Amino acid sequence: MPLAPIALTIAGLDPSGGAGLLADVRTFTAFGLNAMGAVTSLTFQNEREFFGAVHQTGAIVRSQVESLTARHSIACAKTGMLPTAQVVRAVARLFHELNLPAPVVDPVIVSSSGQQLIEADAIKVLTSELFPICRLATPNIPEAETLTGMKITSEADMHDAAAQIRGLGARAVLVKGGHLTGELSVDVLDDGGQVKVFRAERIHGVELHGTGCRLSAAIAAGLGNGMSLVKAVDDAKRFVAEQLRRQVREDL
Repeated sequence: MPLAPIALTIAGLDPSGGAGLLADVRTFTAFGLNAMGAVTSLTFQNEREFFGAVHQTGAIVRSQVESLTARHSIACAKTGMLPTAQVVRAVARLFHELNLPAPVVDPVIVSSSGQQLIEADAIKVLTSELFPICRLATPNIPEAETLTGMKITSEADMHDAAAQIRGLGARAVLVKGGHLTGELSVDVLDDGGQVKVFRAERIHGVELHGTGCRLSAAIAAGLGNGMSLVKAVDDAKRFVAEQLRRQVREDL
């Protein structure tokens, strides 16, 4: 029996499984894909606290991916925590040299507990070398603020930020509005200048560790299954929303 299409994640390992590579793997599987992954950093954390990390070298990350592509064809890919400039540069070269599909790049900068997850010089390499080859970048509001240097307090600001980040080289940008207030959760997708706004009822009373990882992995999975970008984003948002609702039910 042939394998399902293969989805690749290149991300940090969260031992709790709530975020990072393990969350990506579960998400890929939920969308019917066969999941494979390369670890960029071994983190020490649970769903509430971040205690530290040991980062892999660029060469180690490259060896992990090369061992997979030597045997398998990759249908879709996403990147998560890329902690150092060396790792970012190695990942960008892998996508160039191995003819991997353009990835969904989740620009992980700060953990939900406030821990910096990427070195300052690595952010510059991320925007200059990885953004130009990605299919989509998926920053949340704080990440978009870091990338643009602007303060984002409204939907109009999100439109401006998406355009600015696309100006850094990304083909498409999804600015996630979960950190803003209001009864509706608003995400702004700018794909080559074509803008689509996604609005959904905000789900109160729950904080789910790793929602950004799951969303970007779900979008990559949709692309791997042949969906358009808009359809992939829409389905991914529904997937994460259902996980949030399930968490609310479990907490009752």
